[in-house]
Amino acid sequence: MDLNQQLKDLCQKYSFESTHFKTDELSPNLEVCLELREDHIDTFIEKAGQLNSIVESCANMISIFDTSVSKELLMQTTLRCGEKNKLYIRTTPSMLKLLVETLFD
Repeated sequence: MDLNQQLKDLCQKYSFESTHFKTDELSPNLEVCLELREDHIDTFIEKAGQLNSIVESCANMISIFDTSVSKELLMQTTLRCGEKNKLYIRTTPSMLKLLVETLFD
């Protein structure tokens, strides 16, 4: 599934205000911006203390199914809060969907 469709599906499933992405030469090369609603922020705050274990768990799962990317690269995933209600995720395309679902389910 291409990234546009993945983001569209995630936006519908979780009712994000908006989503956009860019790829670049950095590693990992995908940066996604999710514009969150208030209830998303509450969910994210509840899971904030578990972010390292969430990323590691997702990396373990993805490395089993996507052998083209190393676990070390997957573990370089970063999450940061930006402007009001925006969450920036830098990761690999193969990890995006599982990571967002883990964060917001």
